[in-house]
Amino acid sequence: MRITVLLGGDLRNEAGEGCQEFELELTSGSRVEDLLPRLGLPEDRIKMIMVNGRGATLYTEISEGDRVALFPPELAFNTFVSLGFRKESVEKRKKQSA
Repeated sequence: MRITVLLGGDLRNEAGEGCQEFELELTSGSRVEDLLPRLGLPEDRIKMIMVNGRGATLYTEISEGDRVALFPPELAFNTFVSLGFRKESVEKRKKQSA
């Protein structure tokens, strides 16, 4: 199966890709943890994982066409905070407070 991988910060260089986004072929039924050895990244360099724009874990199964984003510890907090300002998040908080 073919997926799109997005790497944040220094993970781009650590994985030897040198680019932020690229496609990768994995076997069907793969999980996020199966992706890390392919990229040469240790688990401790991954602080935040997103699959198709939603929070995920190392054990999240990946499907054909998924977009997997990996962020290092030095970027994870900034990414988390900025996601809180997405239009959907702001609208959801407005409804909850009303």
